[in-house]
Amino acid sequence: MAFTQTQLDALEAAIASGTLEVRTGDKVVRYQSLADLIRARDLVRDHLTADNPTERTSHASFSKD
Repeated sequence: MAFTQTQLDALEAAIASGTLEVRTGDKVVRYQSLADLIRARDLVRDHLTADNPTERTSHASFSKD
């Protein structure tokens, strides 16, 4: 399933406002708990991050010479 930034924004807005209902376009989803809402947000965010990797991770290595 492809997720959009709009869906992520709607999830984050619902979390910030404390509501369990998320409306995106003509669809409305009501989550049973804040934990479910946060899990959905994390899922969408992870998919969007995987599709558009913008973060870079660097690892330092050290050696004694």
